[in-house]
Amino acid sequence: MEFSDKDIEHLTRREVEVLYLVAKGRSAKEIALHLDIAACTVTRHIEHVRLKTRTRNKTHMIVHLIINGLLQIQYLKED
Repeated sequence: MEFSDKDIEHLTRREVEVLYLVAKGRSAKEIALHLDIAACTVTRHIEHVRLKTRTRNKTHMIVHLIINGLLQIQYLKED
């Protein structure tokens, strides 16, 4: 997954990691297990990104990032 440094520099490394997994369709619980953090922390990261991107919900956030070239679709294929 690639993000434009100019437009995404205000996100933390962890927020970007969480975004990548959200975009792949993972639940907060699945992301938490994968990153070894609490599910409520994942939810908090998602909310911070949503506020930073001024989007209404997770779907709008991911679509916004794809449309603006901040999230490359080819990087979302399952590992």
